[in-house]
Amino acid sequence: MESITAQLIPLATGIIISPIPLVAIIAILLSVRSKANAFAYTASIAVAAAAITAATAFSTTGVASAKSGGGHTVQTVFAVVFTAGFLALAYSSWRGRPKGDAEPALPSWLAQIDTMQPAKAAVLGLLLTVPNAKNLPLELKAGSIIGGDHLSWVGILVYSVLFAVVASIALIILSALAAVPSERVTATLSATKTALIQHNSAIMTALFLMLAALELSHVVEALSK
Repeated sequence: MESITAQLIPLATGIIISPIPLVAIIAILLSVRSKANAFAYTASIAVAAAAITAATAFSTTGVASAKSGGGHTVQTVFAVVFTAGFLALAYSSWRGRPKGDAEPALPSWLAQIDTMQPAKAAVLGLLLTVPNAKNLPLELKAGSIIGGDHLSWVGILVYSVLFAVVASIALIILSALAAVPSERVTATLSATKTALIQHNSAIMTALFLMLAALELSHVVEALSK
């Protein structure tokens, strides 16, 4: 079985490259209240990710402990469920791509960022984390991995926080750019936001297919034992 860190890295990477949260932080950095809003937005996402991951880990630990010797079975079931889930998300992302030369639909909240206060930026972070059909499965999977490793409650909390911080590292780095305003940085951020919106579906489709293949390899490994 892979080490817990090796299993968490692909999931954290998936969250790091998720386009919509990146589009939001870039839009915030290009807005009037960039510093305060970027901090509030990033902090709320990191805290929510840590909470979801830890809650899943603790609940998974309870399930595994209740079944004597059934830890591997529980993990295999999770792997099957996540394989199917990631394939469904890949299909959904691909179906939702812009057709032909059509422009991708812009989220309604994007137009409101210029008038946001830090409190609303924090709420936006929560809305893009908790009900997010693209990042939430990654956090749940991370929690199941941490919970299935029979760690102490301190270990679960440490791993959950570290996972959330690593998963939020792109947002943290981009938030730091708010402290060093530059015309070149602004132009690069604007071009990056446009590219992320345009290719959101393709990026997420490739990501979910990769994660589905990874989960399927775990299922095959478990069944071959």
